[in-house]
Amino acid sequence: MADFTALLTLRADADRAAVARKFADATLVAPTLPGVFEGGDLIVHHRGGGTGLPADPAVAHIDGAVYETIAESGAEPGLRDGVYRILLLAVAPGTPDHIVRQFEAETLAMPRYIGAIRNWRLSRVTKAMGARAWTHAWEQEYADPGGLLGPYMTNPYHWARVDRWFDPECPEHIVDTRLCHSFCAIGRSVLRGHGA
Repeated sequence: MADFTALLTLRADADRAAVARKFADATLVAPTLPGVFEGGDLIVHHRGGGTGLPADPAVAHIDGAVYETIAESGAEPGLRDGVYRILLLAVAPGTPDHIVRQFEAETLAMPRYIGAIRNWRLSRVTKAMGARAWTHAWEQEYADPGGLLGPYMTNPYHWARVDRWFDPECPEHIVDTRLCHSFCAIGRSVLRGHGA
């Protein structure tokens, strides 16, 4: 089942609420929280399709992707009043398949070591839009922003094992430095709240 997420960067004079109302059929439409990096102003997420976006002069830029799930799970399908996070990333073209699979396997191991991740999903992108040809979408849910910005970012498994794929100074570096790190508040689980 393909999902679609778009990160909308709005023009300075845009009415955020008016733009959000245009996506009433989306699984999630929410403003991003402070601390996003290239994450836009509004997250629009469609579970199981809905890849079209209406043209809107209030939108200055869109990064987004249609993607197919590699693996997903989570300990808290009933999560409420939490935080949804998506990372859109681009693995360098020509990276050998076995290296990409190792990167995916190590990313998928993160929830085993980082308890703050309540629910998660890793997907391969089938259609990308925006600044890069995104290859992967890494989504997680947390009880609050502190779980993402604290235990997730500072966990030794994250910086000692996974960061080497992202750091241009590391020989294993394969991920483009232009990333979309975006997150927003959610009323209930997006990843596990729809029969996932």
